[in-house]
Amino acid sequence: MSSAPERQRVDGPAHPGEEICHIVTEDDPDTALCGKDVTGWPWNPPWPMCVVCVDLAGGYV
Repeated sequence: MSSAPERQRVDGPAHPGEEICHIVTEDDPDTALCGKDVTGWPWNPPWPMCVVCVDLAGGYV
């Protein structure tokens, strides 16, 4: 008997290593400044900041 394949997450971090707080703009809240698709990710999580997003924001976080 075969079972249905497990459904993979399509939004949010897939594993703890992806738990990074990204910076988004009001114009595109689903795409981080670094280009990562953050659709469905929690807003303002207590995770370390994405260094690429911080750099692209000019360090003003």
